[in-house]
Amino acid sequence: MIATPARAAAAPARAAAALTGIALVLAACATPRAPMPPGEPAAKAAGAGACAGLDSPECGRAKGLLSAASAFGNVRHEYLLDPASSMAPGRGVQRGDGGAFTVLPTRCARPRGDVEASAARVDASTIDFSYIGVAIDQALVAADVDLAPWLSAGAEATERRISLVAVAFVRDLDPQFFAASEEVGFGGEACSCGRATHFVGAVKMGGLISYEMRVRAGELHGRALDFVRARVAAGDARITQTVVGGLEVEGLDAASETSAHRPLTFRVKTPVPIAYAVYPLADVCKFAFPAPEVSPETVDFGEVPYGREETRLLHVVNRASIDLRATLGERTFAVPALGSVDVPLSWTPTGQTSGCRAETREDTIQFYPRDEAAPITPKTQSARVISRVRTGKADFKRHEHVDSGSGRKPNYGSTRREWTCPPDYVVSSCKTDRAQCGDGRCTTDGYAVNAEPGPNGCLFGCRGPESLLPGLSSNFCRFDAVMECRLRCSP
Repeated sequence: MIATPARAAAAPARAAAALTGIALVLAACATPRAPMPPGEPAAKAAGAGACAGLDSPECGRAKGLLSAASAFGNVRHEYLLDPASSMAPGRGVQRGDGGAFTVLPTRCARPRGDVEASAARVDASTIDFSYIGVAIDQALVAADVDLAPWLSAGAEATERRISLVAVAFVRDLDPQFFAASEEVGFGGEACSCGRATHFVGAVKMGGLISYEMRVRAGELHGRALDFVRARVAAGDARITQTVVGGLEVEGLDAASETSAHRPLTFRVKTPVPIAYAVYPLADVCKFAFPAPEVSPETVDFGEVPYGREETRLLHVVNRASIDLRATLGERTFAVPALGSVDVPLSWTPTGQTSGCRAETREDTIQFYPRDEAAPITPKTQSARVISRVRTGKADFKRHEHVDSGSGRKPNYGSTRREWTCPPDYVVSSCKTDRAQCGDGRCTTDGYAVNAEPGPNGCLFGCRGPESLLPGLSSNFCRFDAVMECRLRCSP
């Protein structure tokens, strides 16, 4: 599945036979074996052994990215990183057997409309796509991908760039669409454009954080994330850090292997072109039905107690020149040709479990042509959406009848209660009901019944006189202690 395009003003076309490198704006950090330059802060020198020489804050962020990356391992990505805007939309792309992409000089697609005259319109507050994982050269790969096929992309001595990356694309308010160029040849139901299997699609606006390492192709082995984790921890690695677009990822500070699925917040301060979508050449063939783009790919419903319905919007972009129908569950929606629509996705978690639990759900949106007789290939398309929620019983309530006993000197200390809300709950109220005291009221003659908030809980107790008053047979206090807690899932 490919996320919604986000188009900027088109970069000038530059003929290239192969992908150009990501523009890394910061110099490589020193390895722990290299001497620290004169004047370098002592604190950095002391931490030089961590993360191949990164200073302490950057080392912590890199480790946080490594821990969080496992939550993104099953997402498919068809994007090429290009913060330097060196590619041109429509350029032909050849995908090798190992997964590597090569940009060709052939122009296989042309953008519809006057790209040069239009400016990018984006909603920087809406993140359509976010990813933490690995990039090999410019290609984003899943964290659990096997690196062995990448050896076939060149000799073992060939130098490759492998990076730990975090990327976020913002919402495009003016998506770009494509048609076949004059260099595309048609034959039967297929089409061709030289050696191209794909073409460079819409530019993606957003932000990027990258920790890049250069390795020989022969060193690539195992899973992508495991390889990068080992390289980051290696004392002889050299890492180059890049930050583009002011990307911030909140929630990494306390990331660990046990909290890899904790919710993260992506923010892009100043969106810039950082990547391009890669579309199959078949998308511009005659009677093609390009797969609609649905974003976000992963929907975070946040914290939703059992029995409460929560709704999020999916943004659907129809890249086909025909009107579509979309079905999601029992609902059907219309999607205009070369247009977009927001589709509601709802979830009402159910269960009886106390405490917070994480749940995941998979939904499929099916797309059909509005005109069932339309001569298109394929006849239908679908998109998968992963939803996550943190849920549990909405509240927890504890109740107890408390009685000091009767007498001249009751044991008021026995009425003291110190209660704490269970894990994943916070106190919402502390109160007493049906309070009774020796004189009939609990506000005179030295009586008092207390209910106070404590450390994530409640403190209860009463006090009163210790000698008999005229007309009374004994002193006492009794009440119902009530503590109410509400669900709050721990981060």
